Amino acid sequence: MPRLQITFGMERARMLPLGTNAESLSFPAGVEIPYAGEVPLPPNVRPVIILSGSDYEMGYQFYQQLIQIFGPWILERVADEKFIGNELKIKNAYEQYIKQHAPEFTEMFKGMAQGASAAGVSLSYDEILAHFVRRKTPKIRPPTDCSSFAAWGTATKNGQLICLGSTDHEVTFEVTLIGFPQTGNNFITSPFRPTEFGWLGGHPGMNNKGLAYVHHGATHWIRSKPEEQWTEGITEGLANLHTLRFANNAAAAKDMQLAYPSGDGFAGGFWADIQGNAYIIESRENPRAVRRPGDYGERDFIYSTNNALGKELAHCQNPPPQGNVYVPHGGWLGTGATISSVPRNLGLWNMLHNYHGQVDLAFAKMVSRFPGKPPAYPTLEEADAAYYKTQGKGWDTKMCDLENALVGIMLPHDGNEGLYYVSHGCPARIAYPLLPYGHYYRIAPTYSYYQLKLASNPQEVGKAAKDRAQYELYYANQELRKLSYSDHAYAPLDKLFNEAAIEWHKGLYYEDRVEGGRAEGNQGVYMWSKTLRAYTRCQALAKQVHNSLVPPATQPEDLGLKPWGFWDEDKK
Repeated sequence: MPRLQITFGMERARMLPLGTNAESLSFPAGVEIPYAGEVPLPPNVRPVIILSGSDYEMGYQFYQQLIQIFGPWILERVADEKFIGNELKIKNAYEQYIKQHAPEFTEMFKGMAQGASAAGVSLSYDEILAHFVRRKTPKIRPPTDCSSFAAWGTATKNGQLICLGSTDHEVTFEVTLIGFPQTGNNFITSPFRPTEFGWLGGHPGMNNKGLAYVHHGATHWIRSKPEEQWTEGITEGLANLHTLRFANNAAAAKDMQLAYPSGDGFAGGFWADIQGNAYIIESRENPRAVRRPGDYGERDFIYSTNNALGKELAHCQNPPPQGNVYVPHGGWLGTGATISSVPRNLGLWNMLHNYHGQVDLAFAKMVSRFPGKPPAYPTLEEADAAYYKTQGKGWDTKMCDLENALVGIMLPHDGNEGLYYVSHGCPARIAYPLLPYGHYYRIAPTYSYYQLKLASNPQEVGKAAKDRAQYELYYANQELRKLSYSDHAYAPLDKLFNEAAIEWHKGLYYEDRVEGGRAEGNQGVYMWSKTLRAYTRCQALAKQVHNSLVPPATQPEDLGLKPWGFWDEDKK
């Protein structure tokens, strides 16, 4: 465990959110998330962290801001994994791979250690290195249940690239990172866990060259390298972030990912760019399999969940006694994650193929809110018990489910106009379990997206979020004031609107304290991050009010399209 030196206590002054019980929730001085007694609670809007400057500075800023948002406890896990005993050779091997293939992380790790220590959490470079390259069990479940697509050209309304990626696990304490490094590309990415993106990674992500990292692909399921053969190398998260920072297109990203020494075989992923190129590395070796648009009938789109669609990969991970079965457009059905992957793939294929040319931001949001049906069993307990025995019979699984931890939609751009939309958890009010025990429940969910722009610098990112927040307040206010005081919905929605307005004024407060050079260096970065977090919370809450009164599309018919299930090619 790290040597925690708490610099603030629960006994300090408290600031309560609107409508909460003073005995149940509090905001300890110095942190931004609510607590229930001594227990930190996940926020209902995903926090954003800005990193800017040298590699060392970005590392320093990263761990400082994690503590500012969540408290020192967030770094407890970092020292869980150490190089001990005779493992000096292992440590040296990892260090050499990083120095050769992703050297920026050496300085970032040093900055993280210093940033944590300066905030009262004593961590060393060696502890952070071990945390980012080792995987101790039990830890957290690998990303076995995520969904994604990319569409462009004839598949989209305007011909431009649009990408969607969901991560499926229980929502905890997660962030979205926006990076402005001195070398390489500016980027946005959403790690699965804020301290663990080293080996586990996260998605979706994009840079300011028009390159998108959409999804991790099927490498975790494929297991092209058996676990007993795992060695040191470049872990998946480090590989992804290095590629996003230094590759300018999808072909370069594919080549970089395949060139890394991947000790576990997981470095791969789903990469797309604004030129209409896309690659999904399903298997690095035994055999190497890279999917491209059109391989299985796709027209200017491609999609991925967690299983393999490559027909050459029938032999993969622990097939059941009857063998893996190939489902056209759904991929290989066998055990584990493949059971939910096949119907999610089929749902994405049907959406993108049968509504070809209709894909835009509204369509992507609709897909993310399009629910399946509850399992066709008298009780969920019975459905859970039968799931693996029957390979999911009776389950109508879509990418919209109660296990969505994040849904991100990207409109990449070669320059400073790329847009990135974040839903913290499932954006649909109606959703169902993904698989047995695959249903989680958040505290005060907003069921809404907020918008980020990958602008040229932290100041412009903050101002773009401010502009969007003001528009969202306007649209929410227009609908809310149509209600009368006697309407049952008025009081709770007015309270939500006031919470959004409070976040607006917090954004103004922080912005005023950084404008004109009033805060510079690391402090300036922290203040712009606070500004951005306030404006994105404002957006999400205001959008929640608007969506409550003007429900968003949850099926194709809501967008004026043919009803779902209209598959007749000749009559489309």
